[in-house]
Amino acid sequence: MHKNMNSIIECYSCGLFIKKEAKKNATFRCPRCNSKLDINKKHSNDSLYYAISSLLLFGILNIYPIITLNINESELKATLIGTVSILLEQNFFFVGLVVFFTIIFAPISNSLIIIFAFIQKKTKIQLFTKTLLHDSFYFFKHWGFIEVFIISIIVTYIKLIGMVSSTKFDIGFYVLLAYIFCFYMSNVKFEGKSVFGE
Repeated sequence: MHKNMNSIIECYSCGLFIKKEAKKNATFRCPRCNSKLDINKKHSNDSLYYAISSLLLFGILNIYPIITLNINESELKATLIGTVSILLEQNFFFVGLVVFFTIIFAPISNSLIIIFAFIQKKTKIQLFTKTLLHDSFYFFKHWGFIEVFIISIIVTYIKLIGMVSSTKFDIGFYVLLAYIFCFYMSNVKFEGKSVFGE
C-alpha cells in the first residue's frame, strides 16, 4: 500500500517520525524530545556557497602552516598535508591513512558532493545517480573529523608551552577555523530531502 511520505517529517534529535500538521507557521516541536522542527525547510543556495568557500579555504590551508615550533633555534612549521607526510615518514602508515581520510579526503568529498548535487539539480545533467550522491553525502558527512583535528592541535599547543623555546598558532590555524565554519554551515544549510527526494 503506497503511503505519501511527503506528509511525514523525521526529528533529527530523537529519530521520531511525525505527521506534519497544517499550520501557518513553518515550525513546530517534536512531541517526544521537544526539539524545534522546520516543516517547510527550503533548499538554500547558501549551502553551495559555503561548500565552494570551504574548498577554496582548504586550498589556502595547505599553503600556510597551522602551528610553528621553535626547538633549539630550529623552526618547525606544520601544515595539514605536512602532518600526514610526517606520519607516513615515521612509518605510522595506518594512522597516516586514517588522518588523511578523516581530515582531508572525507571533508573534500563532502563539499564536492554538495556542489555536484546543486549542478545536477540546476542543469538536469545526471553525472551521478541520486542514490549514489545521497549515500556518499551521508557517509562522508559522518567520517569527516576535521573538528577533532583542530581540538588535538589546541591540546598539543597547550602541552608544548614551556617544553619548546616558542610555539605559536600561525595563519593556517585561523584559516582552519574559517574552513571549519564554512564546512559546517554547508552541511547545516544543505536540505537533502529537496535535492535527493528522500
